[in-house]
Amino acid sequence: MFFNHKLLNFDNMTSEASSFGDSVDGVAAQFAPRYIPVFTKPMDSHVFERKNEEIDYPSPVDESDHLLQGENNSEPSNSMNKTHKYKRHLLHAVAEGDTESIINLLKNIKDNSSKYSKTDVQDYFMKELTAKDTGKTCLMKALLNINSNTPEIVRILISFSEQNGFWERFINAEYTDENYKGQTALHIAIERRQLEIVKYLIAKGANINVCATGHFFNPVEKYDGFYFGETPLALAACTNQPEIVDLLMDDRQINVTMQDSLGNNVLHALVTASENSKAHNTFIINMYDKIIRKCNTKSLENIRNKKGLTPMQLAAKTGKLEILKYILNREIKDKENRVLSKRFTDWAYGPVSSHLYDLYDVDTSSQNSVLEIVVYNTNINNRHELLALEPLQTLLRMKWKSFARTMFYVSFILNFTYNLVFTLLFYQPHGDKAVKFLSLSDTSGYFELLGQAFIVIWSAYLIIQEGASIFWLSPSDLKSVVSDAWFHILFFIQAVLIIVSMFCSIFGVQEYLAFTVVAMALGWTNLIYYTRGFQSLGIYSVMTQKKCTLKIIFLQTFAQPIYSYLQVILNDVSKFLLVYVLFLCGFGVALASLIEHCPDDAECMRYNSFKRAIVELFKLTMGLGDLEMQQDSKYPVLFLLLLIIYVILTFVLLLNMLIALMGETVDKISKDSENIWRLQRARTILEYEKCLPTCLRNKFKLGNICKISEKDKRLCLRINAVKWTEWHHQVTCLSEEPGIAKLNGTSFTDLHEITDSDHPIQDPQIRILVQRADD
Repeated sequence: MFFNHKLLNFDNMTSEASSFGDSVDGVAAQFAPRYIPVFTKPMDSHVFERKNEEIDYPSPVDESDHLLQGENNSEPSNSMNKTHKYKRHLLHAVAEGDTESIINLLKNIKDNSSKYSKTDVQDYFMKELTAKDTGKTCLMKALLNINSNTPEIVRILISFSEQNGFWERFINAEYTDENYKGQTALHIAIERRQLEIVKYLIAKGANINVCATGHFFNPVEKYDGFYFGETPLALAACTNQPEIVDLLMDDRQINVTMQDSLGNNVLHALVTASENSKAHNTFIINMYDKIIRKCNTKSLENIRNKKGLTPMQLAAKTGKLEILKYILNREIKDKENRVLSKRFTDWAYGPVSSHLYDLYDVDTSSQNSVLEIVVYNTNINNRHELLALEPLQTLLRMKWKSFARTMFYVSFILNFTYNLVFTLLFYQPHGDKAVKFLSLSDTSGYFELLGQAFIVIWSAYLIIQEGASIFWLSPSDLKSVVSDAWFHILFFIQAVLIIVSMFCSIFGVQEYLAFTVVAMALGWTNLIYYTRGFQSLGIYSVMTQKKCTLKIIFLQTFAQPIYSYLQVILNDVSKFLLVYVLFLCGFGVALASLIEHCPDDAECMRYNSFKRAIVELFKLTMGLGDLEMQQDSKYPVLFLLLLIIYVILTFVLLLNMLIALMGETVDKISKDSENIWRLQRARTILEYEKCLPTCLRNKFKLGNICKISEKDKRLCLRINAVKWTEWHHQVTCLSEEPGIAKLNGTSFTDLHEITDSDHPIQDPQIRILVQRADD
């Protein structure tokens, strides 16, 4: 290896460079930015901006020959201005891969160091090999500009630092610029995918437990930088470099549980780096699995970041479907790593299998559970896909059957009774608008008093219960409340209006009727909420809600998911209206122009002006007008012909085209409506669960304690699955006849390869097996 040379003597250095076999690979995934972020100082640049500022960019004035040839005998007293030039040209030579210039420039810096004391000479060397404005060393500069001579340049620079006793400071030097603060040469070598250089740096004492905390490595917006977990291990893992990950994890100094400025460890970083690409998620999952198996600390996955989220909870929070599916369904059968499993196969018989799912941090019995995160998180668009994962799907189904369904029906009966009693008490069919006073002189007065007491009690309950559902029971923000919990707002408003109307009635305020009728209309409309208990009605209700005109303005601002569907509908209508207005104006002007003299009481009055013609044409479009020949027009036949053409173009063509477009849109929305209905019912289930007292919640708690090992007992949920498709595929390749499963070294996995080959099958037993497999 080229890094195993002895320390070099810089008085007799040569420019001989060793070969470097590995090609430079780019990072696997490139993100297309929405905009180009601007940083005060780039990480690396070759553009000279300001002449009077000491920066690490090359000077436009070519003084390299003078420096390399004529400055060797300079006096130390003149070194202040010259060493600045050395630095600029050293950085330039490093970037260009000019090893001969590097050796000569380092020799000049060594010569100029004689005037410094032993205590100051290391500071002098660090200063001369480091850019003042960014803290970037020549070593970093070399790694940022990879070329065929980079390995030799790295060896030269580190050998120089070792000879002069400052190699630890030099190798572990960090960027000082706020954008790239904390980045070291090891970070850059890993990002540049230079395995051999990474090995060399670690062997020379590079710190592997260091964080790059600059703004670039912890961006507020995704495209403002590159988040990789800040540590070298996380960077190697997120950029798909398993060899470097193994190298780092095999090092005794590694701290795998190290957390960055966000509290994230390497697993959090992998979850954050995962995307919706299948290939990308494959390497992320493989890397995740490699790290948890290789790590000595088996509780690495239970570490929480500063937001209190484990990697599994972070995957649910950010909507990372594939990696969440992997974590929830991970099953490891080897004894050493069995503790890492989240799913255990209890038994299997034919196509039927029974699995035990670990409910820790999954069910609502755990704080900040995955189920709650998915249900209440409106910032992701694939919640319905996450809820379809096991064991989340089965958890919701079992909760609905065990307690939520009963509570739902009881709530419906009480609210229906509540609206019915309120309507019977305050409905005035004969136009009697006087204030109704309570009379206890007869039996009906007592029933009325009982009904009013029920209304007051239930209204107070709704105010408390719905207010708690909106602001306390669920971790909702404004967007979540409006998009998922807006029915709670309507129930809350209804209860308040009823209380106000009753107080106004008691105190003889005539305006009580206004509050009463609004509360009555709102109350019966709110019963649509209970359609979510039935799939067909629930989907229809969602579609109605989306197309409700009264909610468009309100939802445009806050409920972006629903607004997007409304936007699709409005897009169809807008196309129709644009063409329709053009026809309306054109034919309106034409018909109004044909009317010359029209008496005030004549039939032609309907078309004698542009405004009236527009109204009549609109009636024709809606089917409310008449096709009549206007004898008072200049050309009656032409007038009727224009009317017929208008009706054909608008009523027959345009309206039917709009109906066809709306039909396609409704088909699309119906699919999304089913997903929204499932989310609504999931939220309803969790809200009912939160309303249960502690004793009942413990009674309806799902799962049983399972003994995985002597010291490993978990709360698990049993889920039985029947996989006919996989069974039908596998059973054709199985044989229960002993001694035939493998003949002459050929297993059943090889049979199809045999049939595809050009060689005939000689063994009659194998020929029979092939025929069975094909059948």
